[in-house]
Amino acid sequence: MNRYQENKITANGAQFVYLRNHENNKTPLLFLHGALADSYMWYQHMIELEDTVSPIALSLRHFGGSAKVGGFGIETHANDVVEIIRKIGCSPVNLAAWSYGADVALLAVLKAPELFRSLFLYEPGYPSHLTENELALFIADAQAMFGPLLESTGKMKLSEMVEILIDGSGNQKGYFASQPKSVRVAQLAQADTVIKQLNQTEKPDISANSLAAIKLPVHVAYGEHSRSLFQLVSVSVARNIANCQLEVVTGETHMFPVEQPAAFNAKIKNFISLL
Repeated sequence: MNRYQENKITANGAQFVYLRNHENNKTPLLFLHGALADSYMWYQHMIELEDTVSPIALSLRHFGGSAKVGGFGIETHANDVVEIIRKIGCSPVNLAAWSYGADVALLAVLKAPELFRSLFLYEPGYPSHLTENELALFIADAQAMFGPLLESTGKMKLSEMVEILIDGSGNQKGYFASQPKSVRVAQLAQADTVIKQLNQTEKPDISANSLAAIKLPVHVAYGEHSRSLFQLVSVSVARNIANCQLEVVTGETHMFPVEQPAAFNAKIKNFISLL
């Protein structure tokens, strides 16, 4: 039996899909996915964590079964998360987020801190709070990762763009092809978001000063073998939030939550147990 069937909710002029077992009355934990993913990337995580929390997984606007209308960007997605939590009535929630979703999570907490209990982030990527020297290093690595995509927009198939983006995320040529078929199929299903992701123009206020205002317990983690752009942003987030733990995950890359759900869940469970 599927314990986590799709629920639908309308917020900010769009319909969203989220997964939740309404019979679980424990403290809510909301998962936010990264690029080329949706709520279903968290399905195994939800099953493994349901003895500790009441898991909820949201498909952001333009992803999965949620509506493909309106703007695309961290600001838009954070506004959606805030409104959806208010409409569901599940606050305060623990929040666990990966990659692009981690940036959305940070901005949502800055917009409505009263809705959240804690924040677990794996490798955010938005660089607005980096120092000048860090930003130069970030830009160099971002050019290496995203440059081929930006130069080839409109010239290559979306499937090829997905492959380049996942290879970059896994920090290894051929990484996309090395994944299980089910993972590749799920990523290719979100191929239409690649252009939107590359062309987003929103400039959310996630500055060093704004991060300093976050008082929630926060845990930030990044992989030992992740790209420098993800490491730089993760370290900066942790540095600018007072009540924050920083962890380097031995032997892992940006794809840790996808590759090792049990190990990822263990870190979430340990963090929540200490709250």
